[in-house]
Formats: sequence, structure tokens, C-alpha cells
Amino acid sequence: MDRILTVEQMTFCEHEAEKYGVSLAQLMDNAAAQLTEVIASNSSASSKIVLLIGKGNNGGDGLVAANLLAEQGLKPAVVLCCGEPDTDLSSAAYARLDKSVEVLKAENALDFIEGADVLVDCIFGTGFHGSLRENILPAFRACEKCEGMKIACDMPSGVNARNGQADKLSFKADVTVTFHRGKLGLYLQPAVDFCGEILVKDIGIDERCENTLYPVITPFDVTKARAALPFRPADGHKGTFGKVVSVAGSESYIGAAGLSAMAAMRTGVGLFELCTAKSVVNSLSAGMYECTYSAMKTDKDGFMVAENAETILKKCEKASCLLIGCGLGHTAQTEKLVAELIENAEIPIVLDADGINSLCPNIDVLLKKKSTVILTPHPAELARLCGVTVGEVMSDRLGSAYRLSEKYGVTVLAKSADTFAVDGGKVYLCTEGTTTLAKGGSGDMLAGIVSSYVAQGCDALDAAALGSFTLGSTALLAGYKRSERGIIARDVIDALPRFLYDLENAE
Repeated sequence: MDRILTVEQMTFCEHEAEKYGVSLAQLMDNAAAQLTEVIASNSSASSKIVLLIGKGNNGGDGLVAANLLAEQGLKPAVVLCCGEPDTDLSSAAYARLDKSVEVLKAENALDFIEGADVLVDCIFGTGFHGSLRENILPAFRACEKCEGMKIACDMPSGVNARNGQADKLSFKADVTVTFHRGKLGLYLQPAVDFCGEILVKDIGIDERCENTLYPVITPFDVTKARAALPFRPADGHKGTFGKVVSVAGSESYIGAAGLSAMAAMRTGVGLFELCTAKSVVNSLSAGMYECTYSAMKTDKDGFMVAENAETILKKCEKASCLLIGCGLGHTAQTEKLVAELIENAEIPIVLDADGINSLCPNIDVLLKKKSTVILTPHPAELARLCGVTVGEVMSDRLGSAYRLSEKYGVTVLAKSADTFAVDGGKVYLCTEGTTTLAKGGSGDMLAGIVSSYVAQGCDALDAAALGSFTLGSTALLAGYKRSERGIIARDVIDALPRFLYDLENAE
């Protein structure tokens, strides 16, 4: 898969195409020709082909396609789902509709829709947002009952092309025919459940139209993952593969520190030192022998205090990555500790969980950082970092992460069912994953894995994306022929060496 575009980027490309001799009308004709080819390949002379038409240019694509199908001797019918077309291009296409094409209104065509052999959705395209309106729901319920082949034009109607949110009655396509580039929402949850196979078709837009568009969004796949995996020379030793110093854990949150440490060590880091509360050392050291421990000073509740900063910074002089936050807790003292470490550490920092929560009140300290910082927020943490609501973040999670990255010069790994790794103008979309990870400890594992890759020499963006890819893919492997309900974090950690073997030997 090539570059992915946002809705705004695609709109820019459509208008910019005129500079290279391709008008908007020609783009519609080209899109209709590509759509027609897919419809025809799934039809026969006797097929009942029904095209659902909206008022905008997506409907115009369908109207032009109906003419082309009629020219091939097929017998398409169109259903006007929102009244007559009302944009210049769609109105012109409607005026040119071949007389042989039957035209129906949605309210009179529900049985017709249900009985289609090939049902083509050209209602909303990329312009949809919100929920389906009450007056159009009967048509969508009829679509749901249709057992024929279902094809969506550009975007299944009811799906938001910007963020992948979808009405529960969205058109559920077997195939989505999208144009020029894949649109972001097609690849995000829950939209992916409505898209079926995604076919990206050329409509004559010159690639030079994209030259000024940022961010550049590309999928992070197995080829990119293998290329990003740190090289391991045969004569390497523990120092070769880096050291992570981790500031994690508290009397209240012991497991998070252990999970992040084990995940880091299972992904290849040479040395891992855990700076934590003495109670955490006593608990973990009895069963986790592979890392070293340094007991830190704590308050009466077992949370680390700011005076540990000097000791930790000294340890960072012989390390290659500083991990902060897994189970750290959030107090006034952790806020001071995190701020001092960010301002003074001279090695890359991975900041997760309570590291992020402790940063938020002093977020401008990021402007004083001496090295790379990677933030790994889930949506609620991203909302806190950006000073907005979770709802605002979920409506534009990429935009929120991109603006945060630009403002503070940080790498942002915006976690969810699908994850964005953002560093300035470059974005990787990571879509591996499963509900296996919808459990406590997943974020701790991810933070440990990312810090391990940083310590081994990956740059920040590659480490973030590779970490997400590794965790999601390993969770799938751990759940193979097992219920996702029963997999826990330790099962995923145990599967890491097998996944890495498969990745190292992928063709």
C-alpha cells in the first residue's frame, strides 16, 4: 500500500490536478470508469444492478457509471436516496443519464434494493460525518438485508473518512473502490469492518499534486518492520545492544515496572536497570533475575520523590535510553522528578503512563529537552497533553498527535485499536493488533519494547512504529488458536522471541 491521504489532502489533489490538465469533470469520468469496471466484473447480462445515488459528487460518479454500464448492454437502475443531485457535476451527470436507466426514489425502492444482485453505494463518499439521518435509515436497513454483491464508491456511506468512526447501519461493502489514494478512514477501526476489500484505482491525478502536502502518512508493514529492526552483529556483546534505565513502579503499582522490563529484555536490549521503590525491588527481584535494580527514595505512600533525579541522571551517563512512567504514580513529587529528568537527560527518553500524567502540568518543559522524547499516550492521555476532551481527540486523533509533535518537537505514538507514530511531517499508521491487548499491562509492554529499540539504535519514529508493530503482531501470534479473552500480558511477552524469529526470517 502506498501513501494514504486525509480528506483535506485528497480535496487539494483534486483541485490541483487541473494544473496538470485534468479537470474535475474528467476526474469524475475517470472514477466512474474505474467503478464501472469493478461492477461489470461482478455482473452478468441478467444481473439486477442497483446504484444508490446521493446528492453530491459521489452520486455523480454513480450516475456516470450507470451510463457506462448501459452502454455495455447491462441494465442498471439508480435509486435517488437524498433527492435529486445538487452539485454542478452531479446535476450535469443526472441530466445526461441514459433514458434506458430506470430511476426510483428510495422510499419506493426498498424491495428493489433488497433484491439487488449487485448493489452499489454512491450516496455520501468522503463527505459523511455524524450519524445517518432518520429519513434515510429505511434504505440502509434494506441494504443490510440485501444478499447480493455490495460495492462502495470511494467510501462506504455512514463511515467517516477522517477518523474511521461509523454509524452501526453503515453500508457494509464486499469491495470498496477508492480513487487515487486510500483515504485515512478506510484503514481505521471500526470502519475497516465495513470496507471489505479495498481497491485503490488511478484516476489521472499527477503525483506532483502531493508534493506540498503534510503529514505524509504511510502504513507500517512487515517490510518496513524488518528494515527497521536493529542489526545484531555476530560479535556483539551486552554493551553493543544498549542499556535502558527505567524510572518505573511504586508501592501501589508493582507489576507495570516488571512487565515493561521483561518486554524490553525480550526484544533485545543488552542491559536493563530498574530504578524504583524498594518495595518493588523486593517484589520483582525474587523472580526477575535478568535486570539490575536500584532502590530509590520514596514518600510515605511508596511513590518516588524528586531528589532521586541526580542519581538517575548519573546512571543515564552510561545508558542509551531513559524510560519513565510505567506504574510511577502521579504526585507533586513525580511531576518535579519528570520535569527535571526531561530538562537534563542527554539520552533519548520514552515517556509513558504516569510519566505523561506527571508531565502534563509542566508540559512546556519539553521545549527545554536536551534529547529526543517519545510520548506514548492512549486517547485520554493525549487529550490531557493537548488540553482538550477525549471526544475532540477521537474526532481527529491524527491531527491532535501531529500538532503536539510539531509544537514540542517530540515523537508521538498515539495508541488505540490502530496507532499513529508521528514525528513532524512523517506518520506511520500501525494497524496490527487484537482485543488480546485490551487488558492491563499492554501499554507497559509497549513502552518497554519502544525503549529497547531506541537503546539498540533505532531512531525515534522507527522505534515507535516498530514497537507498535511488534506488540500487535506478537499479540496475534500469542492468540493463535487460543481465545483472545484468556491471553494476558505475560503470554504476549513469552511469544516475543518467536515473533522476532519470524520477522528476522520474513521474505
